[in-house]
Amino acid sequence: MQLAVQAVLSWLDDPPGEAVVRQCIVLRLLQAAGFEIWNPAEVVPEETNTAGRRSDFLVRRGAGRFALEIKGMAASLSPREYEQAVTYAVNEGSRWAIVTNGRKWVVLDEHLPGRYEERAALTLEMGQESDMFGEDLAAVLDTATWERNAFAETVSTLKARQQQRRDEASICREKTPVVLEVQTRYQIPAFELAADAAARMGQITGAERDVLLGRGAERRENAEGIEFTFAVAGARASAVFNRVKGTWTVRAGSTAAYRLLAEGSNTRSLEKRRERMLAEGILEELSPTLLRFIRDHVYTSPSLAAVDIAGGSRNGWDVWRDAAGRPAQEYRN
Repeated sequence: MQLAVQAVLSWLDDPPGEAVVRQCIVLRLLQAAGFEIWNPAEVVPEETNTAGRRSDFLVRRGAGRFALEIKGMAASLSPREYEQAVTYAVNEGSRWAIVTNGRKWVVLDEHLPGRYEERAALTLEMGQESDMFGEDLAAVLDTATWERNAFAETVSTLKARQQQRRDEASICREKTPVVLEVQTRYQIPAFELAADAAARMGQITGAERDVLLGRGAERRENAEGIEFTFAVAGARASAVFNRVKGTWTVRAGSTAAYRLLAEGSNTRSLEKRRERMLAEGILEELSPTLLRFIRDHVYTSPSLAAVDIAGGSRNGWDVWRDAAGRPAQEYRN
């Protein structure tokens, strides 16, 4: 997903029209997320339903579905598009609709009260800093979530994540000058040391110090572990690293590239491992280019997990990234 988002960033200075947004941005991002864009039963184009309503796409996966309305990148997204998408979604048995111009993505929840513009449950907007947008959009378009029809949980998680980012940005704006003043007054050679000193003096809290020093993701580690993602060749996987147990659990719904990149003993081992995982119902064939994890699978090495995802040699400590884009190496004991 991150690679697809990086490619789309080049469109921002010369915004394309609706046809280009549909073909070169929206379909590309749907495919990167794991949807079968050439399967008309999964990504249904411009279908008019029995109520006479129509949307650009109806996207189906398992028990979940959402209407997708597309505009040109220079176009503003108005209540008219919101109404069209929500009404179509409701007639298709879904509470969810997404309206996008390729840069801005608005998730609409029919269960919310009020006017159609008040039913915007979540808004994502692509900017020059694409890491967080790519991570959030990958969550919105996560095929495993839609297959389980569990998108409401994703919306709650992303709203909390966005609020946390706003809070951390506010801390950076307000507390950085405090630390710099301490650094200057006491002639402390490094900002990190000055932040520690400011926390000891009570001028900032320990949590504020961690935010200023980029330790927020470490503080958010839960009992289960730290969330990481890895995307390659159209595949996208999520995994949880449990530092206590030393395990890497690749989540159900993650995808892996079907390809094998090289020959030799390592490739033969990978091929045999895949055959075993397919036979045991851990993996399934999703498309000619992708495999999918049917259930969680535990690895003892991030590199072994990354090899299975990429279809070739990878250094897992480098390629697995946390929500802030930092490599797993930063969490290595």
